[in-house]
Amino acid sequence: MKNTKFTRSILLGMVMLAASAVSAQKFKVETVAGKLISPVDRTSQEWFTILDECVADIEMAAEHPKTQGFYKMHYYRGVTYLSIYREGSPEQKAKYSNALEIATKSFFATLETDEKERFRSFAEQKLLDCAIGNFNQGVVHYNEQDYDAAIASYAEALKILPLDKEGELKRRNITEETLIQYSYYSAMAKGDNAATKEYINKLIELGFQDPKIYMDLVRVYLAEKDTSNALKYIELGKDLAPDDVNLINTELDIYLKQGRSQELIDKLTKAIETDPSNRIYYFARAISYEKLEMPDKAESDYIKALEVDPAYGDAYYNLGVIYINKCRPIADKIDNSQKMSEIEALEKEIDVLYIKAAEQFQNALEYGEYEEAARTELMGTLKRIYARLIQTNSEYEQKYKDIKAELGE
Repeated sequence: MKNTKFTRSILLGMVMLAASAVSAQKFKVETVAGKLISPVDRTSQEWFTILDECVADIEMAAEHPKTQGFYKMHYYRGVTYLSIYREGSPEQKAKYSNALEIATKSFFATLETDEKERFRSFAEQKLLDCAIGNFNQGVVHYNEQDYDAAIASYAEALKILPLDKEGELKRRNITEETLIQYSYYSAMAKGDNAATKEYINKLIELGFQDPKIYMDLVRVYLAEKDTSNALKYIELGKDLAPDDVNLINTELDIYLKQGRSQELIDKLTKAIETDPSNRIYYFARAISYEKLEMPDKAESDYIKALEVDPAYGDAYYNLGVIYINKCRPIADKIDNSQKMSEIEALEKEIDVLYIKAAEQFQNALEYGEYEEAARTELMGTLKRIYARLIQTNSEYEQKYKDIKAELGE
């Protein structure tokens, strides 16, 4: 006959041992929670030792079947690895190079397992910290040319965006548009045309207002020899930014390569007849004439564009370039001439053109919007023009001194 009391005693002992094991694992979680709020210097060896102890304890709890689904375990596992990512020693950051990834997954796991939502607000706030970390990590990966890792980091940040109820991430310019934009930069840098098109089209759907995305998409289609789609997105880009020089030039290059240059000029001429007060049509047709080496017609159209808009910086700049380019055949004549009287006459022609160019470049500086490097280059061109003109006209001496001073020389 079986001893039922003995059997019950064994079973009871086993239950008590199991309960003790569960209690021990939960105690480890609570121990980690206490250690993570220790009032110690976060740059000290003491803190680094605490982090190592927290990793050991929390990983034991994560592996135990009774606590691996415990919401508190997930939360404090996330805090542990987020602390390593932000405040760990160099050795710890190297050892746990995926600390931010583990932290992000752990906080999401907290939300999934915390049925009574006791830690939900804490986990959501920590996930916002993870989003900032993933965004920054994506930038680091991009600069290191690890484009797949960059895209993965931006994707992690994207998953967290719906939790940004107070706009904390938005204030840091971590938005859906920004993350997709940076993702397409990475995809384009690694030469992934399919992903680049996917990300850019998503930006277009979101109403992203930067014509650069159309130009980059056009480059992808041109690389794939798909001129039909390239022209399609040039038109869409021009709807957003009708005077974007890159889009205009690219469209013209396509037409030229297809032997359709006159078709484009005819198209612009009809547009001018319909709307003669649109500066863009004159500007685009002027560029078309330049490409066809018809500088006089280009000059005329730039002047007409400026009659429509006297503050059109790009037209001033291009008109200045027209005058500089007109100097080249004259300079060739000087090189081939042996007569001093002829050389002097030709030099005067160049001076007249330089005076015209200087006037256009001055206006371009006043009305155009340039990045610092481009503005400096334009000022350098003006300085060289003035340096020539002061040899025969003293009124340019002060202008030369002024622009030299502005350049910081």
